[in-house]
Amino acid sequence: MRKLSAQEFDRIHTRLKSLYIRYTEVYEEIFDHYCTTLENVSEAESIIVLTQLNETFAWSVVKGMDQELEKNVSKQVWVAQLEFLKFWNHGLKGLLATIIGFALLEIAIFIIPVSELILVFLVIILITTAGVFFMKRDAISFRLSHKMVSISSATIIKRVGILNTIFMWIYAMPSVLTRGEIHSNTLFVWGMGIVTVFSTLYSISLLVIASNLTNYRTTR
Repeated sequence: MRKLSAQEFDRIHTRLKSLYIRYTEVYEEIFDHYCTTLENVSEAESIIVLTQLNETFAWSVVKGMDQELEKNVSKQVWVAQLEFLKFWNHGLKGLLATIIGFALLEIAIFIIPVSELILVFLVIILITTAGVFFMKRDAISFRLSHKMVSISSATIIKRVGILNTIFMWIYAMPSVLTRGEIHSNTLFVWGMGIVTVFSTLYSISLLVIASNLTNYRTTR
């Protein structure tokens, strides 16, 4: 086994960057495979082997690896979320936290005027969403150029974004159609309260799970 030269590393990085790999984990796995393979051949053979590796990891193969990783991690995150939301599995602390949370929600509903309570729900959702986006901001880019991201960050941002977009539409459409009159409807407010609790727990579970996610490996 030999040590690769700086020129060989440059060739590998140039090739991988040209593939516009979506996820950091996929990039690192392919990079490791290139390095391991080239370390076991002579420098004279490296160009031929590099060409073979380029054919093995063609654009379509790499995109397939991106998609496979996304599917696998999404499935694992969903299973982990379901386990996290089973508060009875978290012992006494989980049970107490749940009771306190629902108690505070009921107190808020009975104390705060119905017309203003909806604003409280919106603030909770916006704060939770902002927290998620801030903690996983590495997956956000406003540049036109390509940017690799961590699969965990991409998954969290996508899930929270979809969830809260749906929430905003659930709130916005009835409000627009009724010109705000629905805000005084008790059933609507209770419904928004339930959606808020679900959305907040969902977002928190994503953050907890994301912090525990390690680098995932794709399968070839």
